[in-house]
Amino acid sequence: MEADPIGILSDSLSGGAANSTGRLVEALRTLGATVERWHFSPPRAEDNPNHHSLDPKSKRPPVERVMKNFSRAQADRMRQPRHTDALLKRLRQRPPALVNLRNLHSCGIHHQSLRRLPPELPLVWTMHDCWPFYDCAFRWRDPSTGQEDAIIADNPAGIEQRRQLFAERPDIVMVGPSAWITEHARHELPDDMRVEHIPNGIPTTLFHPRPKAEAKAALGLNPDLTWLAFGSTWASSRKGTDLIPRALKGLDCSTLGLLCWGEALPETFPPDLALSTHGRVDDLDQLVTLYSAADLFLCPSRADNLPNTVLESLACGTPVVGSNTGGIPDMARPGQTGWLFESSNADAFHAQLRAALDARNEWPAYQERGRQLVEAEFAVEKIARRYLTLYEELIATPVTHRHPAK
Repeated sequence: MEADPIGILSDSLSGGAANSTGRLVEALRTLGATVERWHFSPPRAEDNPNHHSLDPKSKRPPVERVMKNFSRAQADRMRQPRHTDALLKRLRQRPPALVNLRNLHSCGIHHQSLRRLPPELPLVWTMHDCWPFYDCAFRWRDPSTGQEDAIIADNPAGIEQRRQLFAERPDIVMVGPSAWITEHARHELPDDMRVEHIPNGIPTTLFHPRPKAEAKAALGLNPDLTWLAFGSTWASSRKGTDLIPRALKGLDCSTLGLLCWGEALPETFPPDLALSTHGRVDDLDQLVTLYSAADLFLCPSRADNLPNTVLESLACGTPVVGSNTGGIPDMARPGQTGWLFESSNADAFHAQLRAALDARNEWPAYQERGRQLVEAEFAVEKIARRYLTLYEELIATPVTHRHPAK
């Protein structure tokens, strides 16, 4: 008789959180776990039978589409009961042994929705950002306005719903992919809630170094230049894109190139800096080529958790110059795999970028250590085993005994 499945629930199939979720799901299946991936994106032709869209409609109902033009928050609140009902229906159709909640805030499922789940159902909640336990996903200071900015800022009702959920379900196990978010959650959540630190994983057989000369030739890059790289789904203040041209000031940019992919950067760069832009990249082979062609990867985020781009870069043998925010220091380790600068400080970014460029003779050692770090601590097979151990422990534990203190 087939075992009850483990449900992995997330909002969509696109973005960094979705990518790390998909990698975990595939690794769990490789270990023999019965896993179903649930999401709220439209179904795709390439989805396998264990992928289930809980809302297969490609568009919101008409009234929600109209409301979205005036208030996205109100449209999302209108969507909440529909998606909550879809989730509860799925739970009734084939009750899972456990549900691992992942990124949820873009699908309308809220803490109030989770209060309707069966109290005996074991829940693990992976925190891709702070929204599960805090009043927003991320908060940082926008230099253009001098004001504090936030993503997915919640209202007092949402904050109260968090309090109610965690009071009723202290057995939910929260998982932080970075040391930073793990400690942040431990500080904010009730003392009787369990918070574990399990990083996101990366398939090291897919992300691996390619000879730099060959990768640069494949992209048509000038081999005589030192190529810096930046890739992100969003080019924004949170990602610190405005810091890049300021960090380049004072460097001999005629010897440098900037390799970019993802959303187009809105900044203006020095005229003698070579630019190679590639837009959105979905092809894995091209992505590995981009990382391998770069000499240094830039991650100047003002707020972030454990960005996949840093792991992917290190796995492809490219060291990182990054800010000291969130989980970036978990991966870009000074003197080992990268260089760190004070978040939002363009002068500090410039100093560390110059230090990295001056350390050219040490790059081969940084490249090797970066690859070794990913294999040792972030290989997706190892991460999947840690999750599976946690799942099995919770499934075997009666709900009344799932309340260990931190």
